[in-house]
Amino acid sequence: MLFQTRSGGDGFQTLEVGGIYEVYIDVLAANNFFADLAALLAVNLFRRKYVRAHRILTGAVIGTVGSCLIFLICASPAAYFLTVHFLVNPAVVLLTFGEKSKQDFFSDLCIGYFAFLLIGGITEWLYAGGMGFFTYEAAVAAALLLSLFLVLWLRKQLKNRIRYAQVRLKQNGKHIRLRALADSGNLLTDPYTGKPVCMIDRQVYETAYGRPENVRLIPYESLGCRHGLLEAVTIEQLSYAYGNKTENVNRAVLGLTDHALFETKQYQMIINPQENPTGGRYE
Repeated sequence: MLFQTRSGGDGFQTLEVGGIYEVYIDVLAANNFFADLAALLAVNLFRRKYVRAHRILTGAVIGTVGSCLIFLICASPAAYFLTVHFLVNPAVVLLTFGEKSKQDFFSDLCIGYFAFLLIGGITEWLYAGGMGFFTYEAAVAAALLLSLFLVLWLRKQLKNRIRYAQVRLKQNGKHIRLRALADSGNLLTDPYTGKPVCMIDRQVYETAYGRPENVRLIPYESLGCRHGLLEAVTIEQLSYAYGNKTENVNRAVLGLTDHALFETKQYQMIINPQENPTGGRYE
């Protein structure tokens, strides 16, 4: 992924079109290998691919060998740049993660390039702006570690945003707002209406709307309770927001659960993924 030339010592020589420059192939290969490895690790961690380590190492080796061969073959930096970034790198991402959809493939590629640019920027900042404190090798190592830390931190921040949703309930003309958890483990469906059932803290519901009316019992199974009955009600409307998107569900079904289930939680409701188009468990 990197196109760099190195002069004597630890400094980098500026590449000039038409000029004479010297390239250490071992330095070029090492730069490419660690940059590719870090970028693939970032994709694997951020996208939660759980790809085995040997596939990531293989992808980094293929990217390194391909980049070095193209460097030796191509006569111009522009040809090298275009071939590596539009052929080698996409091929490495595809071979490593085996994405079948274009959207997933481009998402992996974008995250990989984000990590690559992040590593390059931090390396330059530490090496060029470190007032001689960092050698180039130390700057690269520090940049790799710091970049992976930032990728994990960013994933955690995004996960917390996606995991929870702001929910608004409407019943008898009265609105309340709650925090809800998006949980793919809740797949309960109302056998009478065929609608998915969202869970809500009974105490929260009764505080807002009083004792529930027109209650019906829904059979369910869960860990620790093979055959149970859950009280459920139908409300006028359920609205929830994920990011900038808002969904409204008319005549949504709510299952009334014991307060103990939510007592120590940061949410008062659990959304059924069939009500949530972006659903999924984020834990």
